[in-house]
Amino acid sequence: MKWNFLMKIGSLLFTLLLIISCSDNDDPVTRGQLRISVGNSLDSEGAKGMVANREVAPGLDITTFLINMEEFELEIDHEDDDYDGEDDDEMWDDDGYYDSEDEFELEGPFVVDMLAGKVELMNINMPMGPFDEIEFDFEKSDDPESILFGKSILVEGTFEGVPFIFWHDFMDEIEVDFEDVEKDIVITEGTESVTIYFDIANMFSLEQGIDLSEAKDGNGDGVIEISPKDEDGNNQLAHDLKEALKAHIDLLDD
Repeated sequence: MKWNFLMKIGSLLFTLLLIISCSDNDDPVTRGQLRISVGNSLDSEGAKGMVANREVAPGLDITTFLINMEEFELEIDHEDDDYDGEDDDEMWDDDGYYDSEDEFELEGPFVVDMLAGKVELMNINMPMGPFDEIEFDFEKSDDPESILFGKSILVEGTFEGVPFIFWHDFMDEIEVDFEDVEKDIVITEGTESVTIYFDIANMFSLEQGIDLSEAKDGNGDGVIEISPKDEDGNNQLAHDLKEALKAHIDLLDD
C-alpha cells in the first residue's frame, strides 16, 4: 500500500516537472532591445564651424554645446490593433509607461555633448510591443564637478568675433515622436534603434530660429551673456533660445 502511494507521488512530481519544463520551452519571447541615441545637425567632422559655413547664422562659431537629460519614459500604444494589453501586469507597474520604475537604466542623468557627434544613451532590454513616444526631462545638473552644474543647457562660442555664453536652468518634460504620428516605436525580438534628433542649425537660423544679432553686451565686459539671470539685458532672448531648442526636436528611426 505504501509502495503504491509513493509511486503515485513520484508519478505526480514527474508530471509536474514535465509540465513546467514544457511551459518554459514553449514560452514566446516577450522582450527585445531598444537603442536610444542623441544626434543633431552639427554632428559631422568640423561641426564647430558648420553653422557659419552653412550661413545659418553668419559669424556664429559654437565651441561648447551641452545639455542635461533625465527621466526617460516610453508610453505604450494601447490603441494598436496588434497589441491587446493582456500582459501589462507582468511587464509594468500599471501606469502605462516603461520608465525608471520598471528599469533603472532609464533614469539618467545623461550629459550630452552635442559636438561629439551621435551619442548612444542606452541600450535597454524591454518588453516587446508598440510604443507611442519617448518622454524625457531637461533637468539642471546636480554635479558640482561639471561645468553644467546648476544648468540644463550650456552653449559657448563667438558671434561676429565676440565671445558669447548662453545657458539656462529650465526644467521641462519633452514629448517626442516620429514626424508620421501614425508610426510607433515597435520592440520585437531584435534591436530597434531610434535617435532623438536636435536640429541645432535651424534653431539658430534666421528663418526658423533665433537671430543672435539681437544679443547685446549690455554691461560692456566683452562677453555677450544670454541667460535668465544675466546683466546684459538678454533675458528674453534666453527664453526664446530655450523655446527654439524645444521646437526643433524630432525622433528618427535608424
